[in-house]
Amino acid sequence: MIRKSHLQNLCYAVVYPPVYLLSMLPYFISNLLIGRMMFFLTYYVFRYRYPVVLQNISRSLPQKDYKEVKQLAKEYYLHLAAMIVEVVRSFSVRSGQQMKRVSFSNSAFLDDYYAQKRNVIAVLGHYGNWECLNILPMHLSFQVNAIYKPLSNPVMGKLVQRIRTRFGVRLIPVQYALRQLLKPQQKPQFSLFIADQFPGKNAKCELKFLNQDTLMFNGAEKLAVATDAVVVYIDMKPRGNNCWSVEFSLITDAAKQTRDHEITAAFSRKLEQSISSGPAYWLWSHRRWK
Repeated sequence: MIRKSHLQNLCYAVVYPPVYLLSMLPYFISNLLIGRMMFFLTYYVFRYRYPVVLQNISRSLPQKDYKEVKQLAKEYYLHLAAMIVEVVRSFSVRSGQQMKRVSFSNSAFLDDYYAQKRNVIAVLGHYGNWECLNILPMHLSFQVNAIYKPLSNPVMGKLVQRIRTRFGVRLIPVQYALRQLLKPQQKPQFSLFIADQFPGKNAKCELKFLNQDTLMFNGAEKLAVATDAVVVYIDMKPRGNNCWSVEFSLITDAAKQTRDHEITAAFSRKLEQSISSGPAYWLWSHRRWK
């Protein structure tokens, strides 16, 4: 009888080679073969979570009429297809190529915290192309971590782990994050935390977000208070041709002095500003409000 773990490894061994070969296609061919095909399939054929997308946009942006909502939905599916292209290319893209596609601005202030040996927790949303942040270890002096919740599909989980760790990011399951960050380290830690996911119906932090009463995940805030970490927000702005400009902004460097939910509220306001500046780049197909 084949063990479940052996079957998962076999599935990974079957899936990975063709994905890797696809990742090596020239960029314009990737856009034609993968990008256009994925847009056609998700938008025209399968209508992937289309009612969810329309409902999320119309409730979050009530000032938009139905025609504008439909147009924004289409722009979102175009972005989603472009994201899929970028994720596939991430399996083989070289660090130099990735650095050319991702620029980092106003990150110099982080050097002061590194010199002070302060840990930094960076909060962001499912906005832009968050997977391209795997290049951060090539830009920052910090040990870069990604706090994550393991995927339910182990094969997809292994594929995502391969992308995220290629350039030196260390993955830390969320349930072990506090224990890991409290350990003595050789150098300060810079930990990425995607903080806009649905936290579960038992969450105690509720804020107004995108014109709706929203349960918010406040795990990043709890980690920051427990470890007295600096908290920064990461914003991403498109530069064309699937290139991104990454901007850092300070939320607080005195987490222990903040009130309950203050850090989470500040994050949600900054994310709202990002979404307002480019609504098509947020993950509208996520069932955020349940």
